[in-house]
Amino acid sequence: MKNIVLINKTGRDFSSYNFQKVFDAVSQGEGFPNNKSLNLTLSNGDFIKSLNKKFRSKDSKTDVLSFPTQIDFLPMLGDIIIDIEVAENQKGNRSLESELQYLLLHGILHLLGYDHIAAKDKQIMESKEKKYWKIIKEL
Repeated sequence: MKNIVLINKTGRDFSSYNFQKVFDAVSQGEGFPNNKSLNLTLSNGDFIKSLNKKFRSKDSKTDVLSFPTQIDFLPMLGDIIIDIEVAENQKGNRSLESELQYLLLHGILHLLGYDHIAAKDKQIMESKEKKYWKIIKEL
């Protein structure tokens, strides 16, 4: 079964159902096996900053980090860490829950190998984000 393991380090309540909807939409659209799962960690404070520095050599906070599982035969797709303070600051007109869903979508696409560094890759990733965001909002 496709499943999200929610690790909430924030002390705030969030529904795993809303995150599961994102995972289900992308996994169905991308066609990955039913046994795949992922860990989603919601954090605040300097946790994501320390990870960003260690793994990306950037001494700053970021909204989302994705770490794909390096062993193909494991049912784990990978780990996604989202900082709710950064999400809160950048959400614009969205609710925080909606912004977290969008960041999860973005993170899952990274786990699947999509990126936005080169213009062509950015166009592909943005197209996928729009496609899945529309599906998620209709669920």
